[in-house]
Amino acid sequence: MPATITGVEHDTPCIPRRRSAQCCAREPFGQTRRRSGMRKRLAFVLGCGIAVGTLGVINVLPANEAAATGLISFGTCSEALDHLRGEARERVGPWGLHHWNDAAIAMESDGTEAASDDALSGAAPGGSPSHSTTNVQEVGVDEPDVVKTDGRLIVTTSGSTLRVIDVTGSEPEQLGELSISDDWAETRVLLSGDRALVFAWEHAMIMDDDASYPAWDPMRTAIHLVDLSEPTAPVIESSLRVDGNYLDARLIDDTVRVVISSPPTLRFPVMDYARDEDQMRDTMRDTIDESTVEDWLPSYSLTAADGTETGGLLVECDQLNHPGDFAGYSTVSVLTLGFDELSDGSAVGVLTDGDTVYASADLLYVATAKWGDPIEPTTSWGTGDDAVTDDETMIDIDPMIMPWPQVESTGIHAFDIRGDDPAEYLASGEVDGAIIGRYAMSEHEGVLRVATTTDANDAKTSESHLYTLGRQGRDLVRLGHVGGLGAGERIYAVRYFGDTGYVVTFRQIDPLYVLDLSDPATPTVDGELKITGYSSYLHRVGDDRLVGIGQEATDTGRTVGSQVSLFDVGNPVDPRKLDGHVMENAWSDAEHNPHAFLFWQPTGQLVIPVSGMDLGGRDLIAAEDSGALVLKLTGDALQEQGVVTRRGPTEDHYWTTITRSLVIGDSLYTLWDDGLQVNNLDDLEFQSWLPIDTDW
Repeated sequence: MPATITGVEHDTPCIPRRRSAQCCAREPFGQTRRRSGMRKRLAFVLGCGIAVGTLGVINVLPANEAAATGLISFGTCSEALDHLRGEARERVGPWGLHHWNDAAIAMESDGTEAASDDALSGAAPGGSPSHSTTNVQEVGVDEPDVVKTDGRLIVTTSGSTLRVIDVTGSEPEQLGELSISDDWAETRVLLSGDRALVFAWEHAMIMDDDASYPAWDPMRTAIHLVDLSEPTAPVIESSLRVDGNYLDARLIDDTVRVVISSPPTLRFPVMDYARDEDQMRDTMRDTIDESTVEDWLPSYSLTAADGTETGGLLVECDQLNHPGDFAGYSTVSVLTLGFDELSDGSAVGVLTDGDTVYASADLLYVATAKWGDPIEPTTSWGTGDDAVTDDETMIDIDPMIMPWPQVESTGIHAFDIRGDDPAEYLASGEVDGAIIGRYAMSEHEGVLRVATTTDANDAKTSESHLYTLGRQGRDLVRLGHVGGLGAGERIYAVRYFGDTGYVVTFRQIDPLYVLDLSDPATPTVDGELKITGYSSYLHRVGDDRLVGIGQEATDTGRTVGSQVSLFDVGNPVDPRKLDGHVMENAWSDAEHNPHAFLFWQPTGQLVIPVSGMDLGGRDLIAAEDSGALVLKLTGDALQEQGVVTRRGPTEDHYWTTITRSLVIGDSLYTLWDDGLQVNNLDDLEFQSWLPIDTDW
């Protein structure tokens, strides 16, 4: 039975089945670029006659391969300009260019689960003490954060200031600091040896002049290579500035991939509102006709170590792709950088909006929410815990925002990032529904798994799904699908381990679904556990154990406080909750940001930031009501060791919270908005406090 894919009939894709070891005939191995790190499983797959690209991505190419329906490459800048002008002329109105993606309200916060515990600990080279590392999604794929350590130095960013702190002595000591920007900027850092890459993006408003205004809000991202070889005097060695907004970055070995989303810099003339709208539209079209490729595509400026400045288009036109169907005027670019010397990034780009970045060691995916027509929210007054809802509806949106747009589908673009060569565009695909963030995606043995919720804003019709996708030419095509997860609910957490997936949905109770993904053509639900509350962050703490961070709730779905749950998932058909720890009236940043969570495997300790009005009546400093909950995994139980609270001097004019936790040697370091605190890891006794000046 042929399967219909985007209107073209193909043979049903052949999928390698590990359990049955079935094989089927396919086209011979394609001539795609080869690089180091080829997966050993290629020998088995090729022996079965399955066409596989050099990435280990399954190529389900039938003998009579149809024309690819993925992205189309531009050959020249004139072709790109003609395309953009044509699309804009068709859509421009008297007031300029608008579409839902420009005005869409952001989806749920990115990140709903933790990384593998294998990525969280290790001994630093050169005799440094054992120390924790950033909690990342994939082992060996580092992510930028506000703090990094090699066990000897802590490098942290706060606003536009980078600080270097020595932790080799009895107390931490700040050695040096560096101003990254003259204005306040949001920053993240990657660390490699005595070099750091700092990503800075500003949220400053650009005022219009009297004659014209920007069609999109101007954005700019700065990437700085910082030399830390002299920790007392860190210096910016070179800088790359690009048009657009920083989405995310990944570090594999010493190669960095940076993803930038860049709206056009085109400006429209200020119109006399008394004019006829047809005349105004004609004027807008004249502006489009007179535009240049630089008005549409992002530019860069590079300041090298010797002070030489160069610049130009960030993406060369022959490295720019566009979908067959119009997907927006923005450019999503993937840059390739290193720690030796910054370059222009050798970027490859796609004409589309970009929201979410996921990367394995071999592949990088950029997902884009595709918004449908606005709908009326089906709730009454109030939001979240205070929402007043009917029996069939409970959604966390503000009904004063009318109308409410809904994500109908998610577009996904795949890039090859193996080795240290520039990224290469591979394929594109689409799945129904919305994702909660990058943890909704996972690539395993060449198959992309994606968890989504359809009709997420409507509790009467919402349900969740798990799709498996494989590469066919320049298409990511659907291999398998299981739906009907959490009818009337939406996804709160997703986690993948090998051939197993875990999905948490919630409305009034928390079903934890265990999915068997060993056969990509037929993913199935093995087991289900229904409990009150929900987990929005999942983390493995053993082969058969999961920890969930979220909220406890009443039988009617009203949340009551922060909850840490311990699950036994050793039997996939019968997952069980072993223990739970609840702090009433509290919440945790780790519910939405995996970087805020720490599991120190050598001692079985979990460190979770908590905040609240009272934190369950605990004796905290009144100005903060924030701390680090420390639990110890003991057998099948979670034992509370205590709550680490801030012991530095308190100012009356601001509220300070904990942002990150680190373990170095036998000490627990907690990073706060205004300082770094050290406690004994064993008994949590206070050791020292290092104040950090804030620039906000």
